[in-house]
Amino acid sequence: MRGVIWRYELRKALLSPVILALLALFIAFNLLFIAEQSYKRQDMAVLNEMAEQFGVQITDQMQDKLERYNQAQLAEMNELTKTRTGEVYAQPGDFFTYDHFNAYVQEQPDLYLDAEISGFNRMRIIHDYAARMHGIAEVYAMLDTSQMALGQIQLYGLSGPAAEAVTGRYAELDGRIQQLVASGEYRHLFFDGNVYGAHSMLFKSLFRMLLFELMILAVLLAVFLSKNEFEQHTHLLFYAAKHGRKLQTDKLLAALASAAVLTTVLAGVTLAIYFLTFSYKGLWQTPISSFFTWEPGMFFPFLTWRNVSFGVYFSCAVVLMYVLQLLFAAVAFVLGSFIRNSYLVYGSFAVLFGSLLLLGRLVPLSSELIFYTILTPFHLILNPHIWFTAGGAFSMIRDWEWMTAGGWAIMLAILSLWCLRQFKRQDIH
Repeated sequence: MRGVIWRYELRKALLSPVILALLALFIAFNLLFIAEQSYKRQDMAVLNEMAEQFGVQITDQMQDKLERYNQAQLAEMNELTKTRTGEVYAQPGDFFTYDHFNAYVQEQPDLYLDAEISGFNRMRIIHDYAARMHGIAEVYAMLDTSQMALGQIQLYGLSGPAAEAVTGRYAELDGRIQQLVASGEYRHLFFDGNVYGAHSMLFKSLFRMLLFELMILAVLLAVFLSKNEFEQHTHLLFYAAKHGRKLQTDKLLAALASAAVLTTVLAGVTLAIYFLTFSYKGLWQTPISSFFTWEPGMFFPFLTWRNVSFGVYFSCAVVLMYVLQLLFAAVAFVLGSFIRNSYLVYGSFAVLFGSLLLLGRLVPLSSELIFYTILTPFHLILNPHIWFTAGGAFSMIRDWEWMTAGGWAIMLAILSLWCLRQFKRQDIH
């Protein structure tokens, strides 16, 4: 009997017209975003070819091989361009300067075949990767964690124990940097962050969109299931039955299961289209702390506390995404246990969201407690691109992502059990 009721609640939630309409809208919105970024696809795909031909680990042998390859390709290119225009180039990128490209491509569209121009562009991209490989060891040798800490302290105006805590955590990070340099973890190819911003495109933009969309769906599902009988004025009939008061347990389980199902559908479709558009072939084992993930505006490159490949990093992010949606569904369910009107539950969730985000403003900038105000699932969904990394003064607590998810899961499990127990004795009139 209980299994039948649980499946009925699950089916009712997943087949709700509002939920289905929002799901379709969110999928369309995400696919539009991917389509807008697809202009990078062909240039990014050059790295897949490089990974297959030269490998992703940057060694002296790999760089020598790449240098010989580039020289041979440039010689072929110059042989062709000299025949057509009498021009020779010191590097492939010179062909794409405004004057040359305008004179020999824009004004003479029949001079070069599209395949030849694409080939020149491919050479340019490979040459740019090769050029960026030189001197990366010096970049990491110049990383000064004490200056990083000072910069963060000045940026946020920290003082006292808070400033001391930041200094101590960056001192701990120095050991991690030394380990990273010694192992050569940063010496791996990845999509050039300066050009493509692939890490931000996937995690900062797409993942954050998914997290907010899934949060909306999870909250709607949980409130819809927990308040449906009250909204339809059938609560006196349903909750007076033999199974009546136990129905809330089925509703909670159905809300959690529905959130997981919708996460699978929305994230599955979105990420499948993303990886069909942008190939990561040969890059899944590249450490996320690769030098090439460094993007404009960052004070230092992405640094994970452990040697984590892109594949492991992505998997952890997906797992955390599922956990967060279960947490949001549980938060909405707990709020619904205290508030009968569904619209007030939505409003209360929004108020809770905003209040916890603003909580840090109430803590003095000299107190170390300010760093613990971000340990909420609402802060987590704002910055998925810095998950599992040393991303700044407020994300320097190691494993704060899992600490937050685990702590809130325990708290909400206790609150949910208490609410279910209270409901059995609650006046439903």
